[in-house]
Amino acid sequence: MLKFQETVKHVSGSAPISTCSETLIARRYVLQQKLGRGSFGTVYLVSDKKGKQGEELKVLKEISVGDLKPNETVEANLEAQLLSKLNHPAIVKFYSSFVERESFCIITEYCEGRDLDCKIQEYKESGKIFTENEIIEWFIQLLLGVNYMHERRILHRDLKTKNIFLKNNLLKIGDFGVSRLLMGSCDLATTFIGTPYYMSPEALKHQGYNTKSDIWSLGCILYEMCCMDHAFTGHNFLSIVLKIVEGNTPTLPDRYPSKLNTVLHSMLNKNPSLRPSAAEILKIPYIDEQLENVKCKFTNVALKDKTFNCQKEAAHIINAVHFESYSNLPDQCFLLHVLICKIDELVNNLYVTFVCRSAIQKLGAEVFEKVYHYLKKAREQNASEDEIQECLEKVVSRASDCFEVDQLLYFEEQLHALAEDAPVHNVQIENPFLAG
Repeated sequence: MLKFQETVKHVSGSAPISTCSETLIARRYVLQQKLGRGSFGTVYLVSDKKGKQGEELKVLKEISVGDLKPNETVEANLEAQLLSKLNHPAIVKFYSSFVERESFCIITEYCEGRDLDCKIQEYKESGKIFTENEIIEWFIQLLLGVNYMHERRILHRDLKTKNIFLKNNLLKIGDFGVSRLLMGSCDLATTFIGTPYYMSPEALKHQGYNTKSDIWSLGCILYEMCCMDHAFTGHNFLSIVLKIVEGNTPTLPDRYPSKLNTVLHSMLNKNPSLRPSAAEILKIPYIDEQLENVKCKFTNVALKDKTFNCQKEAAHIINAVHFESYSNLPDQCFLLHVLICKIDELVNNLYVTFVCRSAIQKLGAEVFEKVYHYLKKAREQNASEDEIQECLEKVVSRASDCFEVDQLLYFEEQLHALAEDAPVHNVQIENPFLAG
């Protein structure tokens, strides 16, 4: 097989698939055209020879990993496999990843509507604005996606309009985890890639990054959808940073409901502990009412048009993402289910190990043990986030440094769930980490 970089030379920015139909990447992906270049590498449109009907087109992101150590590449692959398990209509599907010579390749869902930043610029140039209904629907879709991630102890770390994609006029969050894959536990705030328009005050002040930092970024995106401009602007990097850290909170134009403006202000509170979580925002009466309207709209559309391209996504949004149960699997699917359970258990087990190691390196063994046992008990007792943060700050200088421990506990829960499910199918699953 040709080296990836050599293969790419045969494909121009708009080369048709026929010009390289014999050239495969990883024995299944045919390069069609170059879509662009981002901070982490080059993006290509590819055709998947083994893809399901109607899902052949995918996106391949080629990232140079020449500087990564072998163990870092393994960890990146493990995290990529975990990201591929995420299944939500407001999140770009992460199919797989692999190393092709000196490139780390990520395969994701293709969104034909480009990114939200392109959409905003297109509207600005033509003097148009999004309707209030469009903004509310999109905002709720993003909230559902962010809530789904945060429930699974996953941070995005780089939410911005360039990382929000459109497919069938639905918004999908993409490119999350990429910064984590390439920078380990390093906060995105320490890299200062590009402009800081969406970065939270605490990230800019190097005070850590947690779920509330993602909420800040989502607030900036909401403002931009409403006003067609950034929430915090300036002539240079420093002036933007000063406005974010010390400036006044921006307000929406009068054409928008005051209740939406109140939600925005809560998301852009400079104190992260005072910002609501995605789950709390979804429970705000005004947002909850809008959520019901969105459900009704998608239900009606799906009923009227059986061939509607978004029918599957609509069903997911209506149900706020329900997962199918394996309890009534037919006999012919039994062995496949057992195999999937075992693979999931192995992947989660490996991830638990390296997250544990990373947390111990960051906190030290003694502090890690204290934080681990406290968080485990606090989660079992459903303690409030404020209470948890207050207690953690008595043990560590920054509560956000304990996020990996929280993530570790979540994956341990997943392993327990697999272990409880396995005996039903007579599968013995052992977890060496939990056994200790």
